[in-house]
Amino acid sequence: MKKLFLPLILSLFAVTNVLATNDSRAEEVIKQAREAIGGERLQKVESLYINGQYRRAFGDRQMAGEREISISLPDKYLVEDSMTPGGMATSFTNTRGLNGEQAWSASSGGGGMVIRMGGPGGAQPTPEQMEAAQRRMYQAEFSRYLLAMILMPPASLQVEFKYAGESDVEDVPAEVVDVTGPDRFSVRLFFDKKTHLPLLLSYRGPKPRIFTATRQGGERASADDIKKAREEAEKKMQTEGPAIPEEVDFFIRLTDHKKVDGVMLPHKITFLTDSEVSEEFEISKYQVNPQFKADKFQKH
Repeated sequence: MKKLFLPLILSLFAVTNVLATNDSRAEEVIKQAREAIGGERLQKVESLYINGQYRRAFGDRQMAGEREISISLPDKYLVEDSMTPGGMATSFTNTRGLNGEQAWSASSGGGGMVIRMGGPGGAQPTPEQMEAAQRRMYQAEFSRYLLAMILMPPASLQVEFKYAGESDVEDVPAEVVDVTGPDRFSVRLFFDKKTHLPLLLSYRGPKPRIFTATRQGGERASADDIKKAREEAEKKMQTEGPAIPEEVDFFIRLTDHKKVDGVMLPHKITFLTDSEVSEEFEISKYQVNPQFKADKFQKH
């Protein structure tokens, strides 16, 4: 995938800092943005369905597939990614879900491969520890999606808005607001000064691990090759212990806003790690306030 234009990254660190508490300027910027997105219509949004195609980079390789995101406010979130990796004959689906305090993930198809994570010293985390980690991860991800698209964090997340100054996003003048909440939640939102629509969300987090596997001669790895490489990586982790992850900047770029049932929603979302594009999500369909089946967000 391509790299993002350097001027954008540089502009993010050229924000004119403004020190303030939950100030009136931040509240005015958020008010203008909510009005631009949908105004009173936002108060009537109770659920969302999002469908589209994504392309994801893993080192020098790419993976593409279909993504469905289902959201039911205040606290239900489900992402289903279907893909067919190179070298495999069958597709598989990765699912991650949040239902109140319950968080879970699952995989189906693709030869039934399972990825296990080792804790400090190589110890396997308990199911309770795994669910707690997933819950924190998915709640933060869910909150970022809601803030980026409709400026409505989950009801359980009490946030503060602080005006951070002005910047440029790809030569578009923007106003910047910092959003903070419990459990060290922190993101920065960039709004177009002219349209008031959200342009970008940024945050810091651990640099993701990149897993690649190839056969000799540069051919794509088979399912057996991938399984063997994972087993070797597990043994190494158990011997050496997990490395301390490096903190990096993440960016979520929002473009191609179109009105759907009275709400202006982005139809292309680009994810970046530092200046490198890691994923592009082209949205072909939104549904505002769809009716989900009763068991939609239950763990399967």
